[in-house]
Amino acid sequence: MNKIIPILSVLLLLIAENVWASSKIDTIYLQHGDRITGEVKSLENNYLKLSTDDLSTIHIQWNNIDSVKILNNMRIVFDDGQIVYGKLMPSGEDGSCYIWSNIGEPRLTLLSDIVQLSPIEEKFIDRLNGSLSTGGSYTKANDILQLNLNAAVTYLAEMNQYEISYDGNITLQDTLDASERQSGGLTFRRLLPRNWFLVSEMGLETNSEQNLDLRTSASFGGGNNIVSTYRSVLRVGMGLQGSRELSQGDTQNSIEALLAAGYSMFVYDSPKITFNFNSKLSPSLTDLGRIRADIDSNLSWEIFDDFYLKWTFYYSFDSQPLSATAAKNDWSVTLLGIEYKF
Repeated sequence: MNKIIPILSVLLLLIAENVWASSKIDTIYLQHGDRITGEVKSLENNYLKLSTDDLSTIHIQWNNIDSVKILNNMRIVFDDGQIVYGKLMPSGEDGSCYIWSNIGEPRLTLLSDIVQLSPIEEKFIDRLNGSLSTGGSYTKANDILQLNLNAAVTYLAEMNQYEISYDGNITLQDTLDASERQSGGLTFRRLLPRNWFLVSEMGLETNSEQNLDLRTSASFGGGNNIVSTYRSVLRVGMGLQGSRELSQGDTQNSIEALLAAGYSMFVYDSPKITFNFNSKLSPSLTDLGRIRADIDSNLSWEIFDDFYLKWTFYYSFDSQPLSATAAKNDWSVTLLGIEYKF
């Protein structure tokens, strides 16, 4: 009997769904007794993004929610890495819900176990999200101007994720030639149970400080999100990478081991703050003794909806550059930038 009641409740809600014409049919029940109706756009970093008719788009802290009724089909990610697809229904118990999918009976779930929600969109364009940021700095004492541009677009399928990214930095000084570093590529990620993933990447890179005219690379590996909560994510990975380098007329092909680690932290008090740190170590297997390393870090805080102030830093190291006159390391800091997320 206890199992029949939630099943009947869910079936009644599903029947009612077909009657409503509006897509804003999700209801969020807050801890102080209020409720808000709208359309759930996403849950990420402890913030539920809800589109409403009266209040436009609002953000609600996930840990301030008692229960939910989300009738649009969602991709649901748990803190242990498990992914299911379905609707979220009230359970009658604070801090929990029933998840209804096409497999099995309704599943009683704590809201605190859910770290990510995203609608299962039918249109290709609706599955895209990304960011665009730019910034710079100027030092009058040595007349140095630094500019940067970063862009990324992500497509999310049920178990796969595709990303196209670009990162460009240019340094201008009155008495010297311009210095630039550009990188970008295509990344494919396959999500697996228990926070495991497979990843493959094709990349392009240039760096005038290190006399690198062009580096093309292809890599494959895997990893695990060893920490995955609404406050932080810690991930590690390893794999193999093949690369081809062009430097002042010289060419070199190489195979490298690939070790990577990254950490992201989210502060959801106003203003929203996000910190990201990514590092990559590439010891060469064909040119023993050569080691390359890259570090990228950024800090952003929201100034108003979808717009952020941003600080960025990168560091690149090569123990044996292909060119004998090249610098072994290169780094840059953008003190202030602006980022837009869509």
